[in-house]
Amino acid sequence: MVSKPKLGVVGYYHYGNYGDELFLDVFRQHLGDFEFVFFQDMLNRPYFRTPLEEKVRSVDAILIGGGDLVIPNYWSDQYFEPQYLEKPVYIHGVGVPTWGGEDAKVVERLAGFLQHENVRHIHVRDEQSRSWIKTKLAPAIDPQVTPDIVCALDLPEVARADGTPIFGLISRKQNPGSINWKNIHALCARAKSYGYRLRHIVLATGMIGKEDREAVAESALHDVEVIMSESIADLTRAIGECAVVASMKFHGCVVATMYGTPAITLITTDKFRNFYKLIERDELVAHHRHDTLPDRLPKYVTKIPDLTRKDVGNQARQGLSALGELMRKDLRIH
Repeated sequence: MVSKPKLGVVGYYHYGNYGDELFLDVFRQHLGDFEFVFFQDMLNRPYFRTPLEEKVRSVDAILIGGGDLVIPNYWSDQYFEPQYLEKPVYIHGVGVPTWGGEDAKVVERLAGFLQHENVRHIHVRDEQSRSWIKTKLAPAIDPQVTPDIVCALDLPEVARADGTPIFGLISRKQNPGSINWKNIHALCARAKSYGYRLRHIVLATGMIGKEDREAVAESALHDVEVIMSESIADLTRAIGECAVVASMKFHGCVVATMYGTPAITLITTDKFRNFYKLIERDELVAHHRHDTLPDRLPKYVTKIPDLTRKDVGNQARQGLSALGELMRKDLRIH
């Protein structure tokens, strides 16, 4: 039996953060002919129990994938370590969170990594990230762009029960007192006045899930169904059963969109704005601090068109297909 080539996988994985765990599902779905080797041994510094040089020698290539990993103002000691450059490196599905500003030394280190000849592939999830990388980092190869890779995921089927539609709320842990629950309560009251029943989804598992439960406790919402699970698939189905969603988590919005469910954002960082511009639904972009938040929920909300979902899904799948083809070609896999 021929063994699978080994792929070192680097990212914000195994913390229980919903979107990052979905990234792994996407990569397993589209790169199933590789054996995944996770470099990170621990969830806190020092992240690597085994010397990185030894880990790098044990794999054929390295995939740095998913999420806002190209951080202009902070070096994480996980994502772009120089030891990785001993093997072919493929960067796929990343974004650039520009809202935090820049640190010149961090930008210089990122540029040095992305300009290396062993970086074989750079892929980002929006044009804004591509523009920043090209301008600030001047990589040796041109970054590719498609919608967020979760758009390519095969989602579990759901059946919306006849009767009362569900309004789904997704929060996350923030610093005490930083969430404007008054505005969120007003939004939920608007939903109830339209005949929705409320569902508060803790959209994380593991250590992140434990933290996010604190936001549910802080919410002080009444007459609400609370969904918690250690199964990412169960949490995805909980979103798919909703008729409308309001979410502080980006991938709560992405998954809702791919079910055709309109999702009101409760955060307005780059990735939210860029994704909603892509799907031409800017009217759904809002923030929990905006007093006009309840007005983002009209009595009749337009669903996300099937053609939109099909288009962004196809683009994301094509990007993953191109990644797989390049990796197999480079590693001479037939």
